[in-house]
Amino acid sequence: MKANVTTRVLPVIAGVLLAALIPGVGPAAQVARAQAYKPQESTAPADAQSSQLKSVDMDYHLGAQVSPDLVFTDSNGQRVKLGDYFDGERPVVLQLGYYQCPMLCGLVFKGVRTAVGEMDWVPGEQYQIVTVSIDPAEQPSLAKMKKETFARELKNESGKAGTEDGWHFLVGESHMIEQLADEVGFGFKWVREPQQFAHPAVIMILSPDGKVTRYLSGVNYDPQTLRLSLVEASEGKVGSLVDQFLLTCLHYDPSLGTYSATAMGIMRIGGGLTVIVMLIVVGGLLWREYRRRIRIETHSAAHGAA
Repeated sequence: MKANVTTRVLPVIAGVLLAALIPGVGPAAQVARAQAYKPQESTAPADAQSSQLKSVDMDYHLGAQVSPDLVFTDSNGQRVKLGDYFDGERPVVLQLGYYQCPMLCGLVFKGVRTAVGEMDWVPGEQYQIVTVSIDPAEQPSLAKMKKETFARELKNESGKAGTEDGWHFLVGESHMIEQLADEVGFGFKWVREPQQFAHPAVIMILSPDGKVTRYLSGVNYDPQTLRLSLVEASEGKVGSLVDQFLLTCLHYDPSLGTYSATAMGIMRIGGGLTVIVMLIVVGGLLWREYRRRIRIETHSAAHGAA
């Protein structure tokens, strides 16, 4: 009888131990998150914690240098440094969030994917995207799954193939995540009651050498605003002459989240149009004068021969 009881009980005990020990299975992952973020864990009452999911402080560190020596793990399980993505030529879109987020991150991901799909640029060519998980419990296998999903969706929606070469999905250790978040001013905390991270909806634009040049807030990103932000961040290393002209006439308005014409920009546009019109008029007059002289010389030569 004792042998039968032991036979039935041992598998149950083994299953409980297995669920507790394997990362990402059972409550072990949640315990890991709570331990990793104990200093930042919300201790607010339950009725106040829901509001924290909607609002977390965001400090704007324009001009801040992101440490190139911060080490993370990419979707292939390889250790990488953030400096690997600062090539001195291409600007970088930096997104912080986490892959299992049930709320805000999905909207931010969708907004980035839509803007990327509507731009005629391709990640990996004119610019790069680096997504870093703020959850130290998330593993490279999950980052790989997310990367493959977004590459497939981009290809299906916009016909863009090969974007996976320029959109990088990273995971990391808590101290690396926290340092990166501090450097760019991205506030977040683990809220115990709903078992979620509270964080803002924002993406950062970095220069080719890793300096913060622009913050784009919200979950929808205008493709032209994203493009001009990247051109501005690159200091003309990417983009067309038209992009450069627009940046001389437009100014980024943080309250609107877009580039709009200022009084000086309007004057520049007016001055540019005036110069173009004058060139056309003067060019037309010179062309008419040239044609008139040709006719006179031809007429004189014909009469002289007669």
